[in-house]
Amino acid sequence: MCPAFSSTRQAAGFALLLLLILLSPELPRRSWLPPRQQVYAHISWGAGAFPYLHDQIFEETGDIDIAFMGPSRIFWGIDTPQVQEQLTAKLGRKAVVRSLCWSGPGLDVFYFVLQDLLEHRKVRVIVFPNCTAGAGNFAQLFTPLYFRMADNAAGLAGLPFRVKLSYYANAILGTPRDLLEALRPNLALIDSDKISWPGYTNIANPAHRLGSLAIRESMGGAFEEFRPQSKARPEDVCVYAEATSQYFRFSGDPITAVQAVFARKIGALARAHGVKLVYLHMPQLNDADTSVIPVQTYWPDLFGQPVTMMGVPCAKLFAGMADQDIRKLFYNYEHFNQNGQQYFTSLITPALIRVYEEQTEP
Repeated sequence: MCPAFSSTRQAAGFALLLLLILLSPELPRRSWLPPRQQVYAHISWGAGAFPYLHDQIFEETGDIDIAFMGPSRIFWGIDTPQVQEQLTAKLGRKAVVRSLCWSGPGLDVFYFVLQDLLEHRKVRVIVFPNCTAGAGNFAQLFTPLYFRMADNAAGLAGLPFRVKLSYYANAILGTPRDLLEALRPNLALIDSDKISWPGYTNIANPAHRLGSLAIRESMGGAFEEFRPQSKARPEDVCVYAEATSQYFRFSGDPITAVQAVFARKIGALARAHGVKLVYLHMPQLNDADTSVIPVQTYWPDLFGQPVTMMGVPCAKLFAGMADQDIRKLFYNYEHFNQNGQQYFTSLITPALIRVYEEQTEP
């Protein structure tokens, strides 16, 4: 077998190149890197609403009344324009409601995106779903796209060494792109009515819907616009309190140590910026017959910060509906389509507005 290197000099050159690659996240000074907004500018819709996040964090100004933040279930599940319209009518001024979402579970991406958002804009209330289900003890799937050691290293404090190493490895993957963007900035986003990514074609652009993704596909067959006739009323929405605790069932499913650390960081960040946190349970088709709201954990304890918890039992949400009609509200077992998004939002918005008013009153 031929030797891997023909000379000591060649071996030394390879070792030096390998060392430079391994040290690449730490070598560039922050002033050498492209501005933080370039990180968001290159990420496609396939990883979430990052093109919209770019505009909302770095281009738009002014306070946000309610921001829906989290992975795909809230991205697909909330009709943001409907919430903004109703909040505007209630407040007597133009309300600002946005969905700022991404793909994949994990409180780490929540923390790093929230950090960027609160650096540029004031947010009064953040509404989030369960971000920990399916999240592991290492860096989230899309970490190489948004994580930079120069920007985010301080956010790793308190994590075990092996976990920090996983973020460093992801930073190595992202550094070549960062250096390229320093030489050749990304072009501005081209506006369009429709967007596409692998597996999804010609979908209404979330940027035209305040960040909300409306999917016109159905697991019940061909998509048709459908307004369910159910017995559910806005009064069926439950906000957790001693008087309503019987409607909530805490599963106690374990949350990884890494997710717990980032939950505390989110709580501290929210407290420092005066942000109120609201947990919203997003229904799944598998829970259609349940008379309680399944919750993984008691979120205020996990975040070390007051968190309002709310939801609607699926047995009430789908009361009086046939199974085939319930399926017309879903894209798959855990994501609403446009029908489900509009229906669910119409029920929870009045309670959400009351929570907003209680949380933001002087």
